[in-house]
Amino acid sequence: MKKSIIFIAIGFLLNSCYSQSDITEQAQTDINDWLVDGEATVGVMDKIVQSPRQQELASKFQQGVRDNYEWFVEYMANATPGEPIQYHSNLGITEDEFNELQNLIKNIEIASSGRENVEIFKTDSTISFNSTGKLQILNIIKIRSVKNEIEIGEVKLSYSGAVNVDNDQNGFKSKWDGHNWAYEFPEGLNSEMLKDVQYLVAKNYKFTIGKLEKSGRTFIQIKGLEINNGVKEEEFDIPLLFLN
Repeated sequence: MKKSIIFIAIGFLLNSCYSQSDITEQAQTDINDWLVDGEATVGVMDKIVQSPRQQELASKFQQGVRDNYEWFVEYMANATPGEPIQYHSNLGITEDEFNELQNLIKNIEIASSGRENVEIFKTDSTISFNSTGKLQILNIIKIRSVKNEIEIGEVKLSYSGAVNVDNDQNGFKSKWDGHNWAYEFPEGLNSEMLKDVQYLVAKNYKFTIGKLEKSGRTFIQIKGLEINNGVKEEEFDIPLLFLN
């Protein structure tokens, strides 16, 4: 059981490597400007383009983490937030392979697996959606713009800061600005809690909206994860790019 959700659990510890600040009023302005009332076409950007070499190195790295799980949990807990992790032989690859994998990850690119239509409904205080197929989850999302709060079903996400990505080393291959909302339970999940994954009870939800500098397009990413006594009960990661 521990091995089956090892990387899901570790994901709770990983911090984003972009700058973030608290700009609440700007979030309300941006989200209203970037989401236009009416029908839109979006690309479902859940296809990851990676080379066979990257897959090979990633597989070796993952095996190294599985073999040294408790060590890795501590290692990540002691890492500097926002900084790349440093090489260690317990990671299962050589230092040259580690550096190669880091460079390959910087060049990772996401692509669309298909298109869907989305209806956007705006009132003075709320933005909601209607869609089908892969994007049905949008139907339970409400953006409470006045409260600066996101609802995903019964889960309420609080504003967690503005984002500024000042380089193009990301899946969209573009600089971008945006905003995050998040919900985490328990708050302050730490390495001690992850050592006995089979007893872990945790929830992590995140909503990101941003605007790409290169194309001027808006994107949204919605993530959700629920673990109950080591069993994954819910998991989704839906990035979508507005095409019109």
